[in-house]
Amino acid sequence: MDTPERTATSHHAAGRWTIVLLLLAVQIFANIDRQILNVVVEPVKAEFGLSDKVMGLLTGAAFSVFYAVLGVPLALLADRTNRRNLIAAALALWSAMTALCGMAATAFQLVLARIGVAVGEAGAGPASQSIVSDLFAPRERATPMAILAAGPNFGILFGFIAGSILSEMFGWRMAFIAVGVPGILMALILLAAMREPRRGMVEHIEEVPGEKLGFGDLLRTIAARPTLLLIIAGFSCAGMFGYGAIAWATAFFHRSYGLSPGEIGPLIGILVGVGGTVGTFAGGLLADRFGRRDVRWRLWIICIAAAVAAPLSTAAFLVQNQWLTLGLMAIPASVAIFHAGPSFALVQELVPLRLRALAAAFLLFCLNVIGGGLGPFLVGLMSDLMEPSLGRESLRYALMALTVPILLSLVFYFLASRRLKRDLAEAHAG
Repeated sequence: MDTPERTATSHHAAGRWTIVLLLLAVQIFANIDRQILNVVVEPVKAEFGLSDKVMGLLTGAAFSVFYAVLGVPLALLADRTNRRNLIAAALALWSAMTALCGMAATAFQLVLARIGVAVGEAGAGPASQSIVSDLFAPRERATPMAILAAGPNFGILFGFIAGSILSEMFGWRMAFIAVGVPGILMALILLAAMREPRRGMVEHIEEVPGEKLGFGDLLRTIAARPTLLLIIAGFSCAGMFGYGAIAWATAFFHRSYGLSPGEIGPLIGILVGVGGTVGTFAGGLLADRFGRRDVRWRLWIICIAAAVAAPLSTAAFLVQNQWLTLGLMAIPASVAIFHAGPSFALVQELVPLRLRALAAAFLLFCLNVIGGGLGPFLVGLMSDLMEPSLGRESLRYALMALTVPILLSLVFYFLASRRLKRDLAEAHAG
């Protein structure tokens, strides 16, 4: 049986960054499978005769609510069992369910398969963040967390490009099957290549034998440290913008500029995938660098990014030229994701050791219910309401409203920065 010392040594020798890259690969697979439906919104809508409001539910709430709700019990399991095994099992499940999406004969069957994807993906994110927290000290944690947070951007990049090409060549059903099957192989690679680290080994925190903290303990921690609640609120509002824009981007360019998914999908994938990846890394690196001078910079960086993203996002949907729209979207696609790495890192730092996976799950719960659930749905609802007067351009103005949650996220993160020093001191003392 491995001792803590041997485990720590083996992880140092094998390379903690290798583990981060393996977990990043898991996140990439998760987000390819999650985003593929956004690429094929129009053909799926046409085949099953659905409205924008229903498609908003299918791309948003049908996934996000189940992902969020199941994330809490699976995070409790991650805090008490082998996290690597849990991640591998989750990966195999959601990959198989993604392939089944391509075999759906009715809209209801597609919803059920989509829920299956959500159930699987709920097991990976919190456990991955908990593992990274065991490998990196707080002062350097935002950077590896940002790498994990880049998974959605890589997923969008590969998902939009592969999904667009596959759906154009073979139809939307084959797109689901082709991106789902490889994930099962990745689950086997993860089991063979990664070992479970000892909890708290980098911070030299010793676990209390038999300690089992629960959801009530997390709520009490949040109540005692308001910074946590404000970060969660800011993160969720930022998610409304991201999820809402991504869910409807392909449909917007099709309706307003007449571009097919095959024409615009790869461009959106590159724009959001590359730009978002750069922004995610930049947010983590800047937070770690400037945070050494003053920890509040870990949140001020996010506030500055949101202040830049808001007006450019509005302008992107106001202009009437497709290339100018893409150009204006490039900067918000990068800076609006600055919040990811610092938020994940701070949440892990502000809670006790045995609550880390659960805290990550609660953060993702709020992100997916508020951001992933409401973002796409509200855009679709507003588009339906404005369609009688604006026609095909109703989606343009519905997307413009996403500037509001960006500004709300700025307010919440700024308020969090005012309390950050005090709450971190209490967390470290406890």
